[in-house]
Amino acid sequence: MRSTGCPRCAEATPVGALPKGPIDECSGAVAGRAHPDVLYVHNDSGDDPRFFAIGLGGALRSEIEVARATAIDWEEVARGPCGAEGGDCLFFADIGDNDGERDGYAIYRVREPDTLDAAPRTELAEVISLSYPDGSHDAETLLVHPTTGAITVVTKVKKGSAGIYELPAPPAGAQSSAVLVAAGSIKAPAGSPSFTSGDVHPDGRGVLLRTSSHVFFYPMTPDQTVAQALAAPPCLLPVADEEQGEAIAWVPGGWDYVTISEGEKAPLHRVSCEAP
Repeated sequence: MRSTGCPRCAEATPVGALPKGPIDECSGAVAGRAHPDVLYVHNDSGDDPRFFAIGLGGALRSEIEVARATAIDWEEVARGPCGAEGGDCLFFADIGDNDGERDGYAIYRVREPDTLDAAPRTELAEVISLSYPDGSHDAETLLVHPTTGAITVVTKVKKGSAGIYELPAPPAGAQSSAVLVAAGSIKAPAGSPSFTSGDVHPDGRGVLLRTSSHVFFYPMTPDQTVAQALAAPPCLLPVADEEQGEAIAWVPGGWDYVTISEGEKAPLHRVSCEAP
């Protein structure tokens, strides 16, 4: 493990819980930019194509349906640039494949809502249909570079090394397709081998990856791709003992991060950190 270039962090602290009701299998989380006091979360497989805005303590702020989308196995959400039109988009990754038998996958790119209403609302998605160059893979980790918009997927394995795949230039348009490019492999240096979530720091200075048992931080420089950053040894950061740790997200404005487990009224844990 690295001992330098790492954030200095306190232990994880519970800061709230998901509300009772529709968010019963949280699988991904990411912080907003238009609404810096909000996390966007979504359920795992079995739900409709929708997501939720919650406060940093878990209170429900808004429910958003995603038009032009289906929900086979949504596993992750990331935030990144929308593209030539500017602004920030949310990227919902339908990339789960427990049996490794799907022919294709999808990312739904949705502009971050300008306003959050108590009543359910609908946002229209751009659809990126994805495939791997070497067959089917299960995955739960999507990473979007905050400057370039490059998309990185880390697969989920039960043992050994996971694959890293990238899409350096995400296609534009209402509906498009792309083949991911193999960009290396990665092995969890401790605990569970299965990566369940990740997030790129909003300033592009590092990458968080989590498993059900550990959180790792990979320092990143401005000239690196996410895959290049993941090739270096990580720092080990604190994480709460969660029943089924699934989601991790940076909190805007610093180096704190939150983690969330699956389950009804799952607790939110926050880790306070100082910059490396």
